[in-house]
Amino acid sequence: MSRLWKWCMLLAIMAGVPLLLGIDGCGASPLGIDEQTEIQIGQQAAADIEQQYGVITGTAQAQRVNRIGQAIAARSERPGLPWSFRILNVSDVNAVSLPGGPIYVTRGLLEAGVSDAELAGVLAHEVAHVNQRHSVAAIRRAMTYDLLSDLVFGRSSAALQTAVNVAVQYAVQLPRSREAEYESDSIGIRLAYNAGYPAGGLVTFFQRLQQISGPQTAPSWMRTHPTTADRIARAQQIVAQVQGQPRPVPVALLQREVKEIKAVATEKSYEPQVRLLPE
Repeated sequence: MSRLWKWCMLLAIMAGVPLLLGIDGCGASPLGIDEQTEIQIGQQAAADIEQQYGVITGTAQAQRVNRIGQAIAARSERPGLPWSFRILNVSDVNAVSLPGGPIYVTRGLLEAGVSDAELAGVLAHEVAHVNQRHSVAAIRRAMTYDLLSDLVFGRSSAALQTAVNVAVQYAVQLPRSREAEYESDSIGIRLAYNAGYPAGGLVTFFQRLQQISGPQTAPSWMRTHPTTADRIARAQQIVAQVQGQPRPVPVALLQREVKEIKAVATEKSYEPQVRLLPE
């Protein structure tokens, strides 16, 4: 075997190491969570949430949520996920996404009288969270190396349950970081627009909730680190860029946007602390 050929084989092996280890560039651990495991976590977390809060099915509103959500998911960068869009029987105004595709809006959000464009904006925002694997990154940050290793290699049902607990806590209890929210706002606006809805639906939804609740008493869905006013202003800029463009517009963020979001995120940086829930 020639020296050149040996070097080529060595480089090929080295290039494959990150794939074998599951390195995805997020967090400190070299172990990544693959899509199959992500889906498994999300399905179990969805079962836990539905058991706790209950879901509304078989109604015109349930059909509406699923119809709009599926149209948006089909335009996402991960259309093959087992997406589901349901209504939680909760009076609070909220929306929830879980790893691998389960997404919920609350009965209270629909009772606020949101239009199809506003609902599309909300659902697209949540689809964007799944698209960007924000909850998966939170799970990786929260778990110890040993637990994450057991999860990745399927060695422990306790590791899976821990990941499910983190996913539920991250979805229901914790505010998202600036970077996650701004990313999902920007991508969600594009997704809703590509699905045939007005680009400004998410902005209108934010403004509606400001009028209902006031800036100091925003409902839980909007209690994120970026202020509502900041999110509205930035979302309006994205809408101005997208509105009137031929569909489909690119879903991926421009490099300029990525740099802007990271710059804002590092200014007074904030990351929600996920605490492992007791089993």
